[in-house]
Order: sequence, then structure tokens, then C-alpha cells
Amino acid sequence: MKDIGSIFPLYDEDIALENRTERNNAVQGSRINFSLCREAMFAVASKYESSSKVVLIPSYTCQTVIDPFVQLGWTCYFYNIKKNLRIDTDDILQKAIKYNPSLLVAHPFHGMELLDEELDVLRIVKLKGCILLEDVTQCIYTEKRPDVFDYFTGSYRKWFKVPDGGFLEAKNLKGLSIPSEENHSFVQKQTDAMFLRGNYFKTSDENIKAISIRLYKEAVKGIGVQIECHRMSAFSINIMEKENHENSIQTRFDNYKYLYYHIKESCELQFVCKNLDEVTTAPLYFPIYVSNRSAFQRKLANKHIYAPVLWPVQTKDVLINEEVEYIYSHILMLPIDQRYSIDDMIKIVELANGKD
Repeated sequence: MKDIGSIFPLYDEDIALENRTERNNAVQGSRINFSLCREAMFAVASKYESSSKVVLIPSYTCQTVIDPFVQLGWTCYFYNIKKNLRIDTDDILQKAIKYNPSLLVAHPFHGMELLDEELDVLRIVKLKGCILLEDVTQCIYTEKRPDVFDYFTGSYRKWFKVPDGGFLEAKNLKGLSIPSEENHSFVQKQTDAMFLRGNYFKTSDENIKAISIRLYKEAVKGIGVQIECHRMSAFSINIMEKENHENSIQTRFDNYKYLYYHIKESCELQFVCKNLDEVTTAPLYFPIYVSNRSAFQRKLANKHIYAPVLWPVQTKDVLINEEVEYIYSHILMLPIDQRYSIDDMIKIVELANGKD
């Protein structure tokens, strides 16, 4: 049975790209390519070490967004994100006044670019002298670069079959550390895991699948708590250059729309985004809220559909109210990426609508 979701596979033709002449493409125009997105955030936080070192972060976020600031001794405060994954504009203004942050991080979620009213509030915060960073990891294809932001970061690994890759973009890169070395150990383990994933798809050998998952987890665990900056591997850059981005964008939109129009909402399953018009750029996943998330996740996994939880709670500091607690305890991501067709979406729809 075909797997839907989980690790991107690599095949022989992809591995052949490793043998190309290595290039140092750490800087490309207004963009610095890092091995990981957290390293890009670390570079920004390092630049402002002489500030008050107070950062405002969305309460719904990934631990890897928090870690760079914690490592550098910043004080982290969290502003509310509503159940529709929009910024609570009243709360962010109150927190900005109360804590006077030197830096603020914002996320547009799952293809929903920030609304004008959100950007207007961020402009008020910026007038207080705050540096603004937009992490576009969940909207990687967005072409919008709102002028309120000083920096943009993102992770390629969530979107493409690359073992590493993140970026930092700014009009002015002055004062930012430029990474010179690749993270060879991490890239090699990731590559091995992804190549074994490809072999599993060819052979259906569950032992190969298990080894692939173990190597992947070891690679991520091996990054460790202490962040060090590395440049994106030449191998990943080569793969990115071969990616059919137009197809990737169209497939994600098509799959998202199919789930939107065919999954039946109920008291047990609700869409995070109620208005399709708000999905203005290619989405990372199709996010849903599920009352009994663990049971539904197991139901999908039993049919080889792997829907991740983004994100597990690793610090209770983010749980600032019941609304945020609800997001963390109910949200689930349905895979819609460029590897999958409408036939794959039909399988997800059948399970979501109650078919066993």
C-alpha cells in the first residue's frame, strides 16, 4: 500500500547530483542560505545582542523558533494566536506596550498570508523601535515581502526532497554572520534516511522503512541543543534547482481545494481555515481540528497515511490561554504536497468522512 506523508524519498538520480562540483552559494543576492532555519534566526538574534534582548513570539510556534533566543539569553514572551491562526491584534499591542520588545517574530500559517489589519498592528509595534522578522516556512512560495518586516526566514526541508536548507532574507545583510561550512554529518544522515525511504518505496521492505525512520530521528536529534550556523549544502541547492516549482504550487493548491470541498465538517472534525479565499499562496498542509486526535491519527496511519502534529508542546510557557491550548491539543496536518494526486486525496477524504 502506498504511503502518504512522512519523509521525502531520494532516488539514484537524485544522489547523482551529489557528485556535481561543490559551490559555496551561502549568499545569493539578498538571501543567505543556511543549513537550518533555526540557524537563520540565530544569526538575527546574534546581530542584536546589544539590544534589550526581549523577543515577542507567537504562542503557537515550533520549539526551534524559541531555541535560538533561549541559547543567546533572550527573554521570550508570547502573544496570542486565535483558533483561525490569525494574530490576536489586541493582545500583541498590549504585550508590545508591556514588554517593549527589541524583536518580534510573526508566522503566516498554511498559505494564509498576513492580512492588512495584522500588518497595520505590526507597523504600530515597529514604530516603537522593534525589529520585525517574518518566518514564512508555512508559506514558502509567497512573493509578498511586506515592508514592515526587516527580515524573512524559511525552511526548505518541509517542502522539498532536500536533506537541509533554510534561508534568511533582508534588504541589508550587513552585520550578519555568513556561514562557511556545511553540516556534513547532519546532511549525510538525512540523505541516507531519505535514500532508504526511496528504496522502501521500491521494495516495500518494512525493515528498510524502519531503518530510514531511525536514521531520520537520529539526524534531527544529533543537531543538539547548541545551535551552530552552517551553510546550506551544495547537494540541496542542486536538488532545489531541479525542482518543478510551478508543478509543486499547482499540486498543493489542487489537493488543498479537493480536501476543502469534499471533507465533511462535523462536531468531531473542523477546518482551521473556514474561508478558502484566505489561502492566497501555496499551503504546506491542510490543517484540521480533531476532537479525538490520537484516534484519528492512528486510523489514518493504519491506512499508511501519516498526518503530523505541528507542533508538540515542549515548553508550557506557550500555553498562555485556553484558545492556544486548544490549538496545540487538537490540530492535525493532512499531507497535500507535490508527491500526491487527487486519487491520494480521495483516500484521505474517505477516512475523514467516516469510512474505515
